[in-house]
Amino acid sequence: MAVTYTNNLKTNISDPLEALLFTEFSPVDIALEPIFQASRISTRGEYIRYYFLGSSEVEKHSDGETRDYEIEIVYYFDTRVFRTGKAFDEVYSDRSERLKALLEQNRAYSSSGTYRWHNLILSTDPIQTVEELEEVEDELTMAQRYQVTITRSNFW
Repeated sequence: MAVTYTNNLKTNISDPLEALLFTEFSPVDIALEPIFQASRISTRGEYIRYYFLGSSEVEKHSDGETRDYEIEIVYYFDTRVFRTGKAFDEVYSDRSERLKALLEQNRAYSSSGTYRWHNLILSTDPIQTVEELEEVEDELTMAQRYQVTITRSNFW
């Protein structure tokens, strides 16, 4: 007998998260990928990468489960591209705080009336060079990593 299922990771976490990021940060390149891609940052000087680190079962129900999904989001910013007259830390911290606020304001999220997740928990690392964060030779690209845990109740 064939198993019927919903790909909850894609349908209820990945796609809505990417849409949320795209709506707020378009036309910044947003990609689901495990490692930094220098080619993505060269065009606009900004790039948001997200990747799933895993999930764990929180609770088993007779008709489903509740899971925590661990996600890494990294916001990259090329210091060579922006010449706004503002100090680098002012420009970057503004964008960094904007991403943090977007995630915090969507701790419980529904799109088009459909429940997607609840209980988003966020922690951040300090802003650092990509060289320090990703072990890539690049002293002029800065990055901030966001560790996100999203809880979702999945029903069969």
